[in-house]
Amino acid sequence: MPTCESSAVISLRSTRVRTKISSVAVLSLLSFPMMVSAGDGLASWKLDIGVSSVYDNNILRYSDKYVARFDNREDEGRFHINTRDDLILVSSIRASATMKLNGSLNTTGAVDVRRRTYTHNPIKNWSYFSISLRQDLSKQTAAQIGYNYIPGFYVRHYRDDDWVKEHGYTPISFQSYDFKKDEIGGWVQYALFSGTRVRALFSYMRYFYNEHFTEYDGKNSLFGIQLYQTIHKNFRVNGRFEVVYSRGEGNVDMDPSFDENTFLLGAELQLPKVFGRTNSVGIDGEYSLRYYTSTHFLELDQNHAGRQDFDYRLSATYTFELLDNLELALNYAWHRRDTETSAAQNATYLSDEKDYRQYQIGLEAKYTLNFLPSDNSEFERRK
Repeated sequence: MPTCESSAVISLRSTRVRTKISSVAVLSLLSFPMMVSAGDGLASWKLDIGVSSVYDNNILRYSDKYVARFDNREDEGRFHINTRDDLILVSSIRASATMKLNGSLNTTGAVDVRRRTYTHNPIKNWSYFSISLRQDLSKQTAAQIGYNYIPGFYVRHYRDDDWVKEHGYTPISFQSYDFKKDEIGGWVQYALFSGTRVRALFSYMRYFYNEHFTEYDGKNSLFGIQLYQTIHKNFRVNGRFEVVYSRGEGNVDMDPSFDENTFLLGAELQLPKVFGRTNSVGIDGEYSLRYYTSTHFLELDQNHAGRQDFDYRLSATYTFELLDNLELALNYAWHRRDTETSAAQNATYLSDEKDYRQYQIGLEAKYTLNFLPSDNSEFERRK
């Protein structure tokens, strides 16, 4: 049974680990171009530096029930945020290099580091690190494999059942629900015709929750297929279908495992130039259906038995090329989750706990530094 003191020590160790990981990520990023430049056949390398601000109206994705409780300062110990909305500062840097290691075929390696900083709620700050390797196999075929890692992501506070048994329904029984995640994945892409590409996707993800919620540790396998189609030189569409099989650790009382299907449709339109500069608008719609597979009795596993989640997402982006190497983008995203259940007596409880509405509005600036002439392969231009 963890104590308050042990939780503080674990939190301190976690912070140190995150700092070390961030340091390694930055060093890898800065040394990446120098490592590849030492090799033969270097075609190009560049840095993409991005800065954006995003307004999020519901940072913890609370249902109307908990939005009202937060506003009324109820449930002492549950809320560890200062505001339920926030302005998020997103910084990113990506180093990539393209080499000619196999004749005229391109090999592209990349390192990507991102950081999201919440203005009023630092408990939500998190970082992301990834590394990838892409290989053109022929004029029609390419493949990529990559690894990414999130050293810490805070979801919200929930009651720890073991702490409830020891301390009762007191504020201290609320404990942080957060996780670490790593993922390895990739894709294989084939150009069927001019302007038509098909991509097969796969990834394997592992989630590691803190000591209070280890029963939610899980392994997710994702498989998908994506189609890109150019309708006109200025108009492209894409569609994607994914399936996810998630298997959680669970325990004798609960099982968080689920299966999920996701459908996505998107389109991008290149608009007439403004002051000689390119600009475009894109829109994406996504629908997900998640089935929880728990076979436990409802009385034991109220959060998962018979549960189904319906997720809807809609996003739009307007992009403008301000300078040759500077791009601005205005983004809007809307999310909604509706939770249903095969057990009518549990419908109100699940809806109060899991439903949410959220929107985000952001402005991004991305500056690209090209240290060698950019690669001009079809896959690099249309990636």
